Amino acid sequence: MLSIIELGQNHKITRPKLDKMDFHHTKWLDVANPTDEDLHKVCKTCKLPFREVKRFIDKEELPRVTTLGHFTVIVFKAPLQEANREHVSSTSMAFLISERLLITLHQEEITPLSELLESPNDFLQPLFSRGPAAIFGEIVERLVRSFFAKLDTVEERIDKVEDQVFSNPETATVKKVFSLKRTLIYFHKALSADRDVLVALHKEGGVLEDVSQHLMQQYYDVVQLLDVVATYRDILTGTLDIYLSTVSNNMNAVMKKMAAYGTLVLVPTFITGLYGMNFRFLPEVEWKYGYLFAWGLIVFSVAALWFYFRRKEWF
Repeated sequence: MLSIIELGQNHKITRPKLDKMDFHHTKWLDVANPTDEDLHKVCKTCKLPFREVKRFIDKEELPRVTTLGHFTVIVFKAPLQEANREHVSSTSMAFLISERLLITLHQEEITPLSELLESPNDFLQPLFSRGPAAIFGEIVERLVRSFFAKLDTVEERIDKVEDQVFSNPETATVKKVFSLKRTLIYFHKALSADRDVLVALHKEGGVLEDVSQHLMQQYYDVVQLLDVVATYRDILTGTLDIYLSTVSNNMNAVMKKMAAYGTLVLVPTFITGLYGMNFRFLPEVEWKYGYLFAWGLIVFSVAALWFYFRRKEWF
């Protein structure tokens, strides 16, 4: 899908077709999950090599800063909410920036990008008047804010998992912990790569020199995000340790109860076994109250053990 926004004559925002673009004005061409035919049209219009541009579409492309003709090429990581899954991963997107043109290339739908494309003209007009570098800076800021928003969601899920671990630990809780850890691993890899890209852009200068300070602010935000990710990973590791300790304690409690109930059965078994031995001389065998004595001994021993275990809170 191709989306074009252009700052036309009289500083008015227009949305022309690909073949109607005016290369004398600032414009943004967004290329989302294109077909080869669409990509060929973009490459022909913008005089770009198809093979190189095709490679930048790959969602696993490594973040970096390079050049392609008169374009500065930046590959950046963006957060991605996977369909039908709770955890959040990341995807790569590419920026091709020249003096008058910004091209964004990506396979997946990136929410901050879609929101900016749908922004009102009153917001886009002053942004476009500052050039493609300013548009790029706005997109990067929105992507970083999106990471913050996703981490807020992760924090809420961590709080819920902690409550479940203390109240009702079960296997489903462990799955949630590992799902959250997977999300944080994706975030850490993506943010580490984005941090290196922002450092390279600060040294690069060129068409992005006017927004270098703005990009450095995003760099500090990314560093803060990395610290938050590390903190959340430590919390999840501690939560998993608590879960394992809770399961172990519960198992010990179950074993303690089983041992207590087994003791209640063991003592009467011992007594009946003792009087069931076929010795010739057993004093209570010929005693008038021998049978009642045996039963009394059984009842007394079971009752004594029951009260003892109840006092120890084994039952």
